[in-house]
Amino acid sequence: MKQLSFKGVLFNVSPQMRTPNMCCHLGYTVRNPTCCVSFPCPSDPTRPRALRCSGRACNPPVGNLATGRTPVTTTTCGQNSTELYCFYPEQNLLHHSSPGCGQPRCAKCNTNQPDNSHLPADMTDDFFANPISWWQSAQGVHREEIRLDFETEFYLTHVIAVFKSPRPAAMVLERSQDYGQTWRPYKYFSVNCTATFGLQDDLIEEGSMCTSRYSDAVPCTRGEVIYRALSPANKIEDPYSPEAQDLLKLTNLRLLLLKRQECPCHGSALVEKPQRFAHYAIYDLIVRGSCFCNGHAEECELANRTGVMENMVHGKCVCRHNTAGDHCEKCAPLYNDQPWKPGDGKTGCRCHNHAESCHFELSVWLASGKRTGGVCDSCQHNTEGHRCQRCKPGFYRDRGKPMSSPDDALPKLIASLTFQQNVLGCVLGTEALMAARRGCAASGSR
Repeated sequence: MKQLSFKGVLFNVSPQMRTPNMCCHLGYTVRNPTCCVSFPCPSDPTRPRALRCSGRACNPPVGNLATGRTPVTTTTCGQNSTELYCFYPEQNLLHHSSPGCGQPRCAKCNTNQPDNSHLPADMTDDFFANPISWWQSAQGVHREEIRLDFETEFYLTHVIAVFKSPRPAAMVLERSQDYGQTWRPYKYFSVNCTATFGLQDDLIEEGSMCTSRYSDAVPCTRGEVIYRALSPANKIEDPYSPEAQDLLKLTNLRLLLLKRQECPCHGSALVEKPQRFAHYAIYDLIVRGSCFCNGHAEECELANRTGVMENMVHGKCVCRHNTAGDHCEKCAPLYNDQPWKPGDGKTGCRCHNHAESCHFELSVWLASGKRTGGVCDSCQHNTEGHRCQRCKPGFYRDRGKPMSSPDDALPKLIASLTFQQNVLGCVLGTEALMAARRGCAASGSR
């Protein structure tokens, strides 16, 4: 077993992790080792696909929710016209042994020139294929907003932002669960939590909403800001509980960059032309999570979008456990014998093959001692009852055939005749049969 560090996360690599979709030691199903945090492993890849959800909760693989989705930013360098900006080469900042930053370099940016553009999409491209692409804000901005909109609900596990510029002195990570109508904070980040946000630093008070852990200007480039939704402070035992959904479920993610800071190496060019260094820049925005399926699916498909990108996390669940809906949030038509709940869905209504759907009734559920609450809809084949378990008046059942048989007998007194009435399930009683002209007769005689 070999231990590595990637994007600020320690993990153990076993030989099995060399192939996609293997569980890492902390329980993530991954395509690369950036995913390891505490979260239930979605499924066991060694089990046959048909058995992974059998009799237990299952989850889709975790991936990068940002892949295939373009963030929206307030500004972009060179959006209105060509801008000149300056920066210190990465090797100077990462490997300098003196207080100086070395010689700066300057360049132009223009969103209409591919070789000189640094667009929002550059944050969410493949960071292995394009390790030196980045988004950059306009020059001189103090406040910047980066927003990632999803087409449906997803489950978030953690966020990693890798900065090209020094990390902000203050920023907020927020989520929306109603498609951007309202926002709530995940975490505040600041060099001084008390002065900036009036909150205690979580380095001092565990569980605080603010941290100074990722707000230092050093390293001046490739500094990371990391948020883990399932941190030790968030002690959630049931990943499908209302508390877990309130924390993990989202439709939009937003980063508010509130205060820039410069690299403390005090380069002379920074003093002479500070405005050319006054921007935010981000190499990568990684948003790990999965489609939201309530523990009832192990894969998802495209939802309300055109176009597809490799490794993109889709949002429409392929439901198992007899559940239905985009997020497996309800029972399938014939499986309403018990109240729907996440991570289960194994029961079904006993309609004896005489109904196509059923619904749940609380009164029936309570009357049965909370064992069964399903009521079959529109019983067919001349049956009736909560479970289509008895014949309508004027019909009888052939005890020699199962209750689920749609044509379990011939009518009484004429079983020896070649004539067979077009009646299913429960057959006509003698008097009603003699009065029948075609189809299913009503009960009684005419």
